[in-house]
Amino acid sequence: MAQTTHIFVYGLLTFPEIVTAITGQQIQMKPAVLTGFRRYGLSQSPTQAPVPVLLAEPGYRQRGQLLLNVDEQAVKKLDFFEDLDSGHYVKTAVRVEVEGQWLDAFCYCAGPALAPYASGDWSPEQVTEQDKFYFIQTLIPEMLAALAKGSQ
Repeated sequence: MAQTTHIFVYGLLTFPEIVTAITGQQIQMKPAVLTGFRRYGLSQSPTQAPVPVLLAEPGYRQRGQLLLNVDEQAVKKLDFFEDLDSGHYVKTAVRVEVEGQWLDAFCYCAGPALAPYASGDWSPEQVTEQDKFYFIQTLIPEMLAALAKGSQ
């Protein structure tokens, strides 16, 4: 059986349509809480849409979603979307609370390239339908084409 992992998400990846556009799969999500981290907005965003980052913050409880049983192929695509190679985000092992249970997961925290720009709050309501359309119709297909080209 293929290995799967759980991924805690707190920003654009809380939108099922964005996750499906990236992975090509309908991945089950459940509300989750990550203790010791907080979501911020960015004072300067690498895209035209408002993008959040996650930073360690003792005592804070960040709400988000847990992507359940994500397979290796989908993880590769999500890692690429989060631009791990550039230092924008770093993949961090965490424990999250879901429906009264604690589960091991990964999350994408602010990396050295973005952490200095963490500023203010971010909420899913800041992402417009136009922003989602841009990601699904333009940015994600370009990203998937680059990933496919890079793995040839």
